Amino acid sequence: MSTAPQEDAQALVSDHSTTLAWPDVPQPLAAIRSLPRDPRYAALSSTYMRSGRPAVVFSARDDEDVSAVVTYAAEVRRLTGGRVPLSIRSGGHGISGAATNTGGIVLDLSGLNRIAAGDAEDGLFLAQAGATWGAVARALAPCDRALTSGNFGGTGVGGLVTAGGIGFFARSQGLTLDNVTRLRVVTADGSARWVDQRHEPDLFWALRGGATQGGIVVDAELHAPRLGSIGGGATVIHHEVQYLVDDLPGFVNDWGAWVRESPRELESFLMLQPAGDRRTVVQARHLWANDRIDEAQPTLEAGLNIARVLEQRAIATPYARLVPPPGRTSTRPPLEMRSALVDRSDARLGMAIRDALTHEATLLVELRALGGAVSDVAVPETAWAGRHQEAFVATWAHPFGEASVRASFSSVDELATGSYGAYSTDTTAAAANRVWPGVTGDRLRAVSDRYDPERLFDQGLVLPR
Repeated sequence: MSTAPQEDAQALVSDHSTTLAWPDVPQPLAAIRSLPRDPRYAALSSTYMRSGRPAVVFSARDDEDVSAVVTYAAEVRRLTGGRVPLSIRSGGHGISGAATNTGGIVLDLSGLNRIAAGDAEDGLFLAQAGATWGAVARALAPCDRALTSGNFGGTGVGGLVTAGGIGFFARSQGLTLDNVTRLRVVTADGSARWVDQRHEPDLFWALRGGATQGGIVVDAELHAPRLGSIGGGATVIHHEVQYLVDDLPGFVNDWGAWVRESPRELESFLMLQPAGDRRTVVQARHLWANDRIDEAQPTLEAGLNIARVLEQRAIATPYARLVPPPGRTSTRPPLEMRSALVDRSDARLGMAIRDALTHEATLLVELRALGGAVSDVAVPETAWAGRHQEAFVATWAHPFGEASVRASFSSVDELATGSYGAYSTDTTAAAANRVWPGVTGDRLRAVSDRYDPERLFDQGLVLPR
């Protein structure tokens, strides 16, 4: 007979004084579970951003397994009367920390990693939730197609298509979730089905930007644009520049103007760190969304005039080489992250970033360009509410306590008119209301009430009821 992980649950769950009466694990799930004493547990229990100690990890093989785990988790909660956490883990990146927990259940989707490139002519392809974006980039490259997906190849498909996706092609393609055509989802009642604009459109709307508040995505169909590279193979121009900046407000203002006036093929990601003597080192990654150097050169050369250049290197390279999947996801030292969507990249934003960098808790600041195709999509079309902002800003902070982290981010926070929930460790109700404000939040809450009335999917950033 299969037995429940009662001993592990008793040892790990510290906020209940009584023993949790976990039900027996059904036989199909017993074959896919990992307990703390098992060899695979260590690799599955933690994520890139957080160490976890769940009572049990279930590694799904198909959507039937996913449905069975969802049903089991709901039964655990019913029988125990406790809010036993259920976390969903796809690629194991998990910045918000929601992909693992202590004392609960982790549903691991990494085994659902099939990618089917499909018809090269229409650009449609299928990817399962546990596939990584580095693997997707490699699968699409022979068709000279690529899809924006962040800048880390180990991120899982499931987490990104439901949360956002500000990648190297954001200005030319929009967000990752803007390129989703249909999704296969398992809802809190354990049922699995495909949804799209015609079939359960409200749920389809909620899954594109609302994370797991509507259900667990197990398969995604997406459209990958053709890059039109001269040599094929999804080749892009990658321009790395290191700037030494004396006047950070002026630099951010000039960078914003440069991006604003540039063709949409340009995307720019910046990493900013203090260099002493009130100066800032900026590591820039400018990407041109094809390999047409004659078109890209004037824009990229103009970018060299923003500030003093210490080093630069421009290469034409397959996009897949820029987002390689890691050999293994390891847990980094603890840190806190905050993010903001800001209306305009100008001197005021530069001053806010300068203030953030002077705080003892701040490790670095990220600045990414938005606009272009991201802003082409109307706010009501998806559960991602931030469409008019020009900049995405994130801070990486040492874990010196909540008050210190909040203070380090306060200058940027004052300019925020939105946020990217999956790129932050802040999972408070106030943060959720900023990610999904106004009518977006009202609609998403209504969808969640309909499809998950008991709030089984309540880990990480979720709207308060």
